[in-house]
Amino acid sequence: MPVKNPPLRPTSNPKPFFIVFEGIDGSGKSTQAKILAHRLADSGIPVRLTAEPSDGPMGRMIKSLKKRPAPEEEARLFTEDRRDHVERVILPALAEGRTVICDRYVHSSAAYQGARGLDPSALLAEQTLFAPQPDIIFLLEIPVDDALARIASARGDCFSAFEVRADLEAVDAVYRGLTDPLIRRIDGTGSVEEIHALIMDFLRDLRCG
Repeated sequence: MPVKNPPLRPTSNPKPFFIVFEGIDGSGKSTQAKILAHRLADSGIPVRLTAEPSDGPMGRMIKSLKKRPAPEEEARLFTEDRRDHVERVILPALAEGRTVICDRYVHSSAAYQGARGLDPSALLAEQTLFAPQPDIIFLLEIPVDDALARIASARGDCFSAFEVRADLEAVDAVYRGLTDPLIRRIDGTGSVEEIHALIMDFLRDLRCG
């Protein structure tokens, strides 16, 4: 549900931005991505909200998995889905002048497959060959216990193959070690309103809206 805020005042020809949300499962990134999309759209800024895995053929297949494949195969599946997502959704939306808000992107590959033993730097380098660079990346950080409690509160005992405590701890460790200058780290334990306000402060500095 959108946070109640006054609309922004868009410029006459606003530049389309590419905004990414990252974080472990249960961090609140999906909620914040949706709130931001509503906020910008209500202000007259064209927006395309999207997510990975995507809604394309490979993305749907990934979301249907009951068991995680080997790390190398998992990385291949996500890379193939991302190639399709970039060509089918992200680049066309930016070309149309829409600000793109993406729930997960290349750093999810570095974190989730890196946590399984693959080299995060090599994974990121592979993605740069085809994946456009975002303008900003919001990384919501939250203790794993809090994240699992949120997931349980929302879905009971229905956890996905990616929502295992030991795995999330390893993913969190990779995320915390990332040094990309585009990343803005945000304490995900704050209220929805507090986190959204921080995000808007960063975007104003970036002159988004």
